[in-house]
Amino acid sequence: MHLKHIYQKVHLVHHLSTNPSPWAAFAFHPYESILETLILPVIVFILPIHLYAIVIFLIIMTLMNVIGHLGYELYPSGFVTHPIGRWNNTATHHNMHHRLIQCNYGLYFNWWDFWMNTNHPDYIQTFQNIKQRK
Repeated sequence: MHLKHIYQKVHLVHHLSTNPSPWAAFAFHPYESILETLILPVIVFILPIHLYAIVIFLIIMTLMNVIGHLGYELYPSGFVTHPIGRWNNTATHHNMHHRLIQCNYGLYFNWWDFWMNTNHPDYIQTFQNIKQRK
């Protein structure tokens, strides 16, 4: 969605939320919804998958999307440095993505940002600062 032509014509609508709320998880261009939904037919035709597995996948995907756009940090202090927690994304991570655009591309998991070196250098410190204010 962040390729230049797709971003300008489609994904920019979602990024109008520079300080996202849970509603931002559902705020996107109609073309983006079509592109994002195409994964389901691909999964169904490639993998023998049960209907309940698809339903569970959609529920988890929606919950994680809302948490990523929450605008409030749910996870405890130290979560982003924990051996398991560091591979999961936080609302802080995705909020920085909405504000700064050129970093923190992952929504659910952080391994791609880690491997591609696209995590914002101040992400961990920003998370810790937010947790210290509470």
